[in-house]
Amino acid sequence: MFGRYRFGSIEYGNKEYNHDIIVHIDGSVSKREKSLSREKYGTSHILSDREIEKLVNENPDVLVVGCGEVGALKVSDEAKNLVKENGIKLVSLPTPEAIKKFNKLKKEGKKVNALIHVTC
Repeated sequence: MFGRYRFGSIEYGNKEYNHDIIVHIDGSVSKREKSLSREKYGTSHILSDREIEKLVNENPDVLVVGCGEVGALKVSDEAKNLVKENGIKLVSLPTPEAIKKFNKLKKEGKKVNALIHVTC
């Protein structure tokens, strides 16, 4: 479960991360691969279908995207379509709201994974 969040830092599973993270279905955490979106769009502030492909392949009920403190990370249409085509619900919110939603969904027993942007 997510704990404390502040601009540039997030706590998950009692460990603090100072970079964007991916939370997998099994609860493991990995660093976000921003280069996949940067290669396609020239910026890591547009989330590409390539970047979320691994998350989709985990077959969650819900994929939560924390779009940053003020929502600067945008989910591309291609990424939205990939999620929809696989019957997965996409929740895209500013990071403070996204982590609350993630924790709520986990408590409800949903299979949920997440990509969390920790800055803007």
